[in-house]
Amino acid sequence: MAVAIRRLQRDGAIRRAMVVDCDVHHGNGTAGDFRRRPFGVHALIHQFNNYPTEKPPSSLDIHLADGVADAEYLQRLGDGYRAALAMFKPELVMYAAGADPFYADQLGGLSLTFEGLMERDRLVIWTALTRGIPVAVVLAGGYAESVEDTITIHANTRRWPKKWWRR
Repeated sequence: MAVAIRRLQRDGAIRRAMVVDCDVHHGNGTAGDFRRRPFGVHALIHQFNNYPTEKPPSSLDIHLADGVADAEYLQRLGDGYRAALAMFKPELVMYAAGADPFYADQLGGLSLTFEGLMERDRLVIWTALTRGIPVAVVLAGGYAESVEDTITIHANTRRWPKKWWRR
């Protein structure tokens, strides 16, 4: 995502971008890259007591306790994300749609349901689109006990935006 953002900036297509990282694990690589060479905003929501141990700070870090479920996750994400959009005014949102906040994920420790993950996708994508900000979606993570669950989560992320664009 960082390479794509840099390329778009170099080509003059955008000046400011925001990565919204909703993987259960901290986006330490992107956070470190953004700190070394600032070129955008890195906002992430993640399970604090999970990989990696060292978590370089991002522009916006939403640290979650183990076991956080749909309601708290969506409230905290929505509040932080809307504030970050208003403050940083990105011209592009790159959304890392992690499937690993799912309650049955083997490497995660959050408790989101299929419905909560679909609402998360709607919140991130629709909030940007209603403000005229394009969104690029990258599927991420997903280590559910049942591979079919991971596939369903990723398929739902792909399926939802199609419905919104028809409004």
